[in-house]
Amino acid sequence: MTKSSLLLILPWALLSLANAPLRAQTPARPSTLPGQVAEPTLVFDQQVKQYNASPGELVAPFAFNLTNVWTNEIIITGVHPSCGCTTASLPPVPWHIPPGGGGQVLAQVKLAGKMGLIVKTLTFYTSVGIKVATLKVNIPLPPAMTAKLSDAQRRAAMSRATADPHAIFVGDCASCHVDKGRTALGQDLYAADCAICHESSHRASAVPDLHALKNPTDFDYWKALIAHGKPHTMMPGFSQAEGGPLSDEQITSLATYLNRAISHNF
Repeated sequence: MTKSSLLLILPWALLSLANAPLRAQTPARPSTLPGQVAEPTLVFDQQVKQYNASPGELVAPFAFNLTNVWTNEIIITGVHPSCGCTTASLPPVPWHIPPGGGGQVLAQVKLAGKMGLIVKTLTFYTSVGIKVATLKVNIPLPPAMTAKLSDAQRRAAMSRATADPHAIFVGDCASCHVDKGRTALGQDLYAADCAICHESSHRASAVPDLHALKNPTDFDYWKALIAHGKPHTMMPGFSQAEGGPLSDEQITSLATYLNRAISHNF
């Protein structure tokens, strides 16, 4: 190609390039700000909190701080406590939390009539899924429910119960294991007859912590255990058919209470 021909073609090529449509460019994805993440996340300061109540305290207070660390808005549409004794206070729903924003949820658990370790939950329904906060309360026994035995008396009682579990139903032992719960039902019966062993700060290693059992439980489990005891342990059968002090009504009420108060921990 001659130099003159090249000079004739070049202007037409430049004109065609200028009139060609521009290729669409994909906009760059916005980068996250410091502290933000690319996935939808609502962060709690702690999702499990425990409160150690004082003797006679009627309400356990809790405070959960929430933060939206996502790049978009998160909406909380509602919160559902696990039972009627647990309540939550939060901004009006739907609660719109902007990126980087947050707030506080106050909660309380009513303690009247409860003892030992109890576990409650708050279930948050949000635009990015369900979040669950857990509230644990450790409630001490009233002083009247704690056995006042010397170490020597306690060792002697343990020795008798090891040799014959039903020994707790006669003699001096009956004043704690029979008389206090003679007419009681449900939770009151547990406080009178069971808490002296299972909730005591002096609980022997051979006496299980009912809040920390590793096996599944249900109403039938508790009813059979109360009525017939556990062979080769210090747990006697409390039913009258087994030589114990409890009627069928009392056993049913006690199993119902345990199934409601403890079994949900599993």
